[in-house]
Amino acid sequence: MSPDIIDETTEIWFGPQHVSAHGWAAKLTLVGDYVVECEPHAGYFHRSAEKVMEFRNFRQGSLIMERLCMLEAFLAEYPYVTAVEQIAGLEVPERAKIMRTIMMEASRIHSLQFWWGQFSAELGFFAMLIWPWVDREWFLNAFEELSGSRHAVSYNTPGGVRYDFTEKSISVLELAIERMESNMSKFEDMLMGSPVFRMRTEGIAQYTAEQGIKWGLSGPNIKACGIPMDLRKDSPDPNLAYDLVDWDVPIIESKEHPGESDAFDRMVQRFKEVETSVDIIRQLLKQLPEGDIIDPKARSKANRLPEGEAYGRVEGTRGISTVWLKTTEKAQTPYRVKIRGPCFNSYYSLKHLVPGVRFADFIVVFGSLDPYPGWWDR
Repeated sequence: MSPDIIDETTEIWFGPQHVSAHGWAAKLTLVGDYVVECEPHAGYFHRSAEKVMEFRNFRQGSLIMERLCMLEAFLAEYPYVTAVEQIAGLEVPERAKIMRTIMMEASRIHSLQFWWGQFSAELGFFAMLIWPWVDREWFLNAFEELSGSRHAVSYNTPGGVRYDFTEKSISVLELAIERMESNMSKFEDMLMGSPVFRMRTEGIAQYTAEQGIKWGLSGPNIKACGIPMDLRKDSPDPNLAYDLVDWDVPIIESKEHPGESDAFDRMVQRFKEVETSVDIIRQLLKQLPEGDIIDPKARSKANRLPEGEAYGRVEGTRGISTVWLKTTEKAQTPYRVKIRGPCFNSYYSLKHLVPGVRFADFIVVFGSLDPYPGWWDR
């Protein structure tokens, strides 16, 4: 081959029009079919959520938050809600704490079911697109039974939750969990037992725990390196119920490359996340007490907030999601809202992870990090 051909580079835009891009874009520089440079470009999905929330009252703000990532709506809305509670001085009833935690873990499972299907399909495993997505319909049924909506659930509200559990809503949720558990071994075998899937993911996009921390990764993307970093365990939220259950942070401890993770490890990590969420839900359902589902003073206290600022956060499906909220005296709307989603860091880590892989493996690298555009184009 001519040296001129080897040195020749080609620039390709992956997205925003590509079917696997989901509204984002990255400029790739190729030599042959190898990527030598990756330049992520945010902004194609921007919706000005932070500015919009300055014109919404403190009970409406969570509706904007959940639309940043409706795959994990129960989790996405929580950082804003807990920030409002801190400034307003609201006390969340015990029943509401447990219901919040149950539905947040159910939302985590639903989001991971979506990821299994999407990631597998983008690698050509279309059977694994259909099966988990059929099972996630059962969780959407549970969300609809509880809130009336399948995606934009609007469940958490300052001081508690909007809707109480019923025997039927609990029954539908338990059916969804049982359905998923009955198929978990099949899903594991279809992916972990597939020589083709292993060939496409093992050794791809490897990084160490030190690199992941430096880049600001969190959630499954850092736990797959063997780091048990999880807000649910490290800093339990007093308005949630993780301190009432006995559970361990799921991690991957790879024997082949300890302290590192590749695309395959991050897939296995997400199976462990689901198992942990099921364990938490089952323990909390047994502890559900009678009582109020919202602070009786929530309506009056959340209408006008005193001057102050608060920092709300949650261990989401994709990592740590946070909201910084600032208010002025007798405010009806926020003075300033700053959102930091978990995916901005994982998106820009592509700059370090992609160079050196084949062009066909670029989507493997991206998909294994499970970034969602709404979390960075906020």
